[in-house]
Amino acid sequence: MKKLLVGLLALAVIVGAGMMLLVSNLDSIVKRAVESAGTDALGTPVRLESVAIDLRAGTAILYGFSVANPPGYSDQDMIRVDELSVAIDIASLNSDVIRITSIRSVNPYVLYELQGTRGNLNAIMDQFPPAAETQEPAGPLPVIAIDEISVNGIQGSLQSAQVSRAVDINLGNVLVTGVQGTPDELATQISRPLIAQLARNAAAALSSAIASGALEGDLQQRASEAVDDLRSEAADQLEQAENAVRSLRDRLLNNN
Repeated sequence: MKKLLVGLLALAVIVGAGMMLLVSNLDSIVKRAVESAGTDALGTPVRLESVAIDLRAGTAILYGFSVANPPGYSDQDMIRVDELSVAIDIASLNSDVIRITSIRSVNPYVLYELQGTRGNLNAIMDQFPPAAETQEPAGPLPVIAIDEISVNGIQGSLQSAQVSRAVDINLGNVLVTGVQGTPDELATQISRPLIAQLARNAAAALSSAIASGALEGDLQQRASEAVDDLRSEAADQLEQAENAVRSLRDRLLNNN
């Protein structure tokens, strides 16, 4: 009996130490996961400066989020966000579906860069796989549901290699709601509608800039030709995003 008690105590210590190690490294684990999944989904490097998670409070803050320009464009970041504040439903942490109630941004910035009449947002959308090609997960994985992602007051710049001065543009707001899936699926579930909405907003901003005469010469002509492409691709990606969300919901319901 004494040996059994000693064994159980040793096991408890090992498990406790493992849990403490996991919790103490949770920030870095999430940082690596976001960078890896984001890079795979967007086809260009995604970086975070740091992550601070407080499970007791049900909060997480992602600092210094950035998305690099895709290949063929300048070495500047395409997207920068000072902070992403995440609200977690604590009660869901022990359930089959982990629920995030909101993700909100602080000081978002987007560079819309034209090469010819094609922009960096087009290049990102081009590499999204068709929604029908979404892979089934190899086995049971945790499901994460996100109620709302809001990116408000997006400031941006329009830039082209043919002009020396970037033009400031207002890219408005982006709202993504009701996405869910396994951790690997979530990156695309979030990225596709977010980038598509940015493209739609960029088309509207370009139209306004053209109408106001804010663009000059060659840049005005290139921007004018880019507007229709942006609108068309954004509409297609938003439709695919809606179809993908419905397909995932059906699959998850069937698995329950």
